[in-house]
Amino acid sequence: MAGQEVLGPGADRAMVFQRPALYPWLTIAGNIAFGLRFRRCSRSDIRDRVDYFLDRMGLEPFRHLRPYQVSGGMQQRVAMARALVVEPSVLLMDEPFGALDALTRSAMQAFLLELWQDLDVAVVFVTHDVAEAILLGDRVVVMTAHPGRILCQEKIALQRPRNTAIELSQEFVAVRRHLAAEQPQVPIN
Repeated sequence: MAGQEVLGPGADRAMVFQRPALYPWLTIAGNIAFGLRFRRCSRSDIRDRVDYFLDRMGLEPFRHLRPYQVSGGMQQRVAMARALVVEPSVLLMDEPFGALDALTRSAMQAFLLELWQDLDVAVVFVTHDVAEAILLGDRVVVMTAHPGRILCQEKIALQRPRNTAIELSQEFVAVRRHLAAEQPQVPIN
């Protein structure tokens, strides 16, 4: 990263997993603050940054609840806030919406598109959903199954800002058809 070999975790990058991986004994605010406390930020800085992300993520009313007391979509917002509050250069997202129902997934995609407009962070988003990759990405890399190799890359020229309504456009459908044609067919035995 930035010309340096990555040998382990670093403060310059953060991760959002498929499952939120929140600490059940911490409150929503406590989960968001975790990385800042680990970095030994001042109490006032932690409070200000956590308050900003609670507000930005629509989680302020739930700040004192535990993760198990909120929905899966809210838990993913907490996980995103926890990753973003430390101001990483790169945000790695490994199928963060894969476990959500269709309506919540669509809402989270719209939320992420809105959030990205305001943040200065590079995002690597892993998904098995071609439409999600096109909707969210500026570049889509299609990989093969085992062993994982790059099959093709496509620059997504759809205009930003985007919203989920773009999925109905002719341009979106054309890109989706093209990428679907590039995917390897798995033999059915």
